[in-house]
Amino acid sequence: MYRFAAPHHLLQPYIDSYWFLRSEQPFPLEEKIFVDGKADIIFNFGCGYQRGAMNVPFSNLDAQRHRPVTIAQYGLIHLVGVRFKAGGLTAFLPMPMHEISDLHLDLPTAFGKSAQELENRLYDAALDTPQQVDLLDHFFLNRLALPPAYAWVFHTARRIENAMGNVQLAALSSEMGYSIRTVDRLFQHFFGMRPKFYARITRFHHALALLVRQPGLADVALTSGYYDQSHFSKDFAAFTGCTPRQYADYLTARSRTPAPNFVQFLQDQ
Repeated sequence: MYRFAAPHHLLQPYIDSYWFLRSEQPFPLEEKIFVDGKADIIFNFGCGYQRGAMNVPFSNLDAQRHRPVTIAQYGLIHLVGVRFKAGGLTAFLPMPMHEISDLHLDLPTAFGKSAQELENRLYDAALDTPQQVDLLDHFFLNRLALPPAYAWVFHTARRIENAMGNVQLAALSSEMGYSIRTVDRLFQHFFGMRPKFYARITRFHHALALLVRQPGLADVALTSGYYDQSHFSKDFAAFTGCTPRQYADYLTARSRTPAPNFVQFLQDQ
């Protein structure tokens, strides 16, 4: 079972949660991770895992994605995870986020030598979750640095979310007092994707939340602002790799042990 811990209150605008998973016996794990615009750090002290068709034997930063991915692992599992909010990684990693979108990087490449030191200390504290939380808090508090224009871009993201993704970029840019090109450039820099794509993700998330609560797929599509069932199904396949019904069945099967991304998604709703 996954266990969760909240980060330090100063980190909560940028980090959703820390999570922990450990098995004493070989254990099969498979997660279908939908697109949500969020990055993760995975400290892996157990067996390697498959990320799509690629074997990943090491701890890594899994940056924000434009495509869904399936994670499969079998063996002795020992994971510590950091789940960022959308755009939250940029508060700790001073580089354009669009340069690492859809990539997974080893931790020293992403964060330098200090990340390797953190990994070693987390392993040494494997049986002491509060100490691991303190180590993570200390690492990210020391790296926290808000770049110029950060607050403005996050305000733009909140506007997109409040409109459930049903916004016109031209109108939003005019409201914010910037050109469409400037909004697009800044959003890519901090979120790793274009604002139009983030609006699609936001609308899909609203639809997914409705799908969890009610079975009427046609009503879900219309309520979420889709033109028709076809557009809804197309976005659903692009962001989950499944049809709405297939993903609903998967979530039902995993309802007792949902993945960290879906736990946080439900809390956000």
